[in-house]
Amino acid sequence: MVEIKLEKRPDNSSVVYVTEKEGNQDEAGIQWLKGNTEGWANFLACLKAYLDHGINLRKGAFEYRF
Repeated sequence: MVEIKLEKRPDNSSVVYVTEKEGNQDEAGIQWLKGNTEGWANFLACLKAYLDHGINLRKGAFEYRF
């Protein structure tokens, strides 16, 4: 389960919190979480490009995986 929370700041900016629930608390779980953290950073950067400029950076980006 993933929870995404947006918090509006007084200067009209926003903070995004991404929380993943129930991960394994061992070395494999930590490595998985590190990889997912990079994935969320990429996803949020793509979302910002879409919201600010209407550019979909994700379209076609992952088609090689299928």
